[in-house]
Amino acid sequence: MTLERALADWAGSVDLAGRKRARALAADALVDVTACAIAGSAESSTRAVLEIGRRFGTGSALALGSDLRLPAPWAAFVGGTAAHALDYDDNLAPSATHATAVLAPALFALADEEALPGADVLDAYLVGLELQGRIGRFVNPGHYETGWHATSTIGTIGAAAACARLLRLGADGILAAMSVAFSMASGSKQQFGSMMKPIHAGLAAKNAVLAARMAEAGISGDPRPLSGAWGLSELYGGTRHDEAGSALKDLDRVLVIETDGLLAKRFPCCAAAHPTLDGIVLLRETNQIRPEEVDRIDIVIPEFARANLRFDKPENEMEARFSLTYTAARVLLSGALSLNDLTPPMVSDPATRRWFGRISIVTHEGPPPAELGFEATPAVTRITLADGRSYEVAISAARGWRDAPLTEEELRGKFVDCCRWAGREWEAARLFDLARSLPGVVRFPEFSEELSRTFGAGKARQKEHA
Repeated sequence: MTLERALADWAGSVDLAGRKRARALAADALVDVTACAIAGSAESSTRAVLEIGRRFGTGSALALGSDLRLPAPWAAFVGGTAAHALDYDDNLAPSATHATAVLAPALFALADEEALPGADVLDAYLVGLELQGRIGRFVNPGHYETGWHATSTIGTIGAAAACARLLRLGADGILAAMSVAFSMASGSKQQFGSMMKPIHAGLAAKNAVLAARMAEAGISGDPRPLSGAWGLSELYGGTRHDEAGSALKDLDRVLVIETDGLLAKRFPCCAAAHPTLDGIVLLRETNQIRPEEVDRIDIVIPEFARANLRFDKPENEMEARFSLTYTAARVLLSGALSLNDLTPPMVSDPATRRWFGRISIVTHEGPPPAELGFEATPAVTRITLADGRSYEVAISAARGWRDAPLTEEELRGKFVDCCRWAGREWEAARLFDLARSLPGVVRFPEFSEELSRTFGAGKARQKEHA
């Protein structure tokens, strides 16, 4: 049996009704991504793709972050872009994907179009997340290190399988959707720090919906899109595997959301920066360090993390999200990093930029880890004071990851911050409760209609204050 057939068979038949912990974690992820989409709804990239989607006519699927209804592929396009616009959405380590920013908008759009229950969305989400993680184990770290943005390659294929599961296409339909999606999987990390980076997530969500609909219409492709000659692993610079053992290990027993977990971000920037930022917060608080006492910061991080954090002197807020010098300086100065720190005035602030020359970043020596994560190569942060004292910490897993997930209070706080950023703080409590209710929704349009009314009311409120 091929890797693809084994994954498709599992995805088409697995019963996830009794996986209470996995379902609870998935429900948290859907709350988190809803917050991120609300915050990202007013960003320039989201507004642009919304205008593009509008040109393709109306439909029955809500475009997240608006009150506009579009055909499902275009609603997913807008929603995925909004969810990833501020780089505040979660990460899945084995696949190196912004997993939920692709999965949720695609599944939401289809569930809206088909009037499906929230429980089915949750099931399909867990299936898509699992396939993203297992495909990631098969092709990473080579695929990611070659330069592919895995969110728009692995993410597209995993989300297409999830959409096919939601449409109840069975194992054959899931395999067909994966193969079709392989022909639409693209995106380079060269786009990090530009408007195209969040649009990658939107394109992945749109293409996942299209791939599932094509499979539903009877379109299929080569049955070995991952492991065959010229498949994802061989053609896209993946790690060459002679067998799929790591990708299929314990497939019927464990779920990636339980074993690896998602990184739900507490900082709105590239996940590669988070262990270092956690280290600065910890050293600052534990040792009562004041910024004016600090002489320099020395940082050691994995090579794959350094490659993503390539803007040492960012010129705009998009580049600043991928700058360890900028984000480290802001955390040192204020003890936190908020959405307000990622604005043009803050990025050009001389008091922050003068720190750039006092922050040293080097990478760990030796080969990269077998999986993209910090367990084998933690981020080491050393703060040296002007009087010669120094404090150091090594962080392997950032807050919000598997071993230290965001608490309900922290998740709610992030939700409020995202609503505040979008100018909808007055609706934050109701929207949080609405997002929490998703797994129990009988017909998805009931959920989307509540979101739609909020954004319509938001327009009215803004008009009143104009």
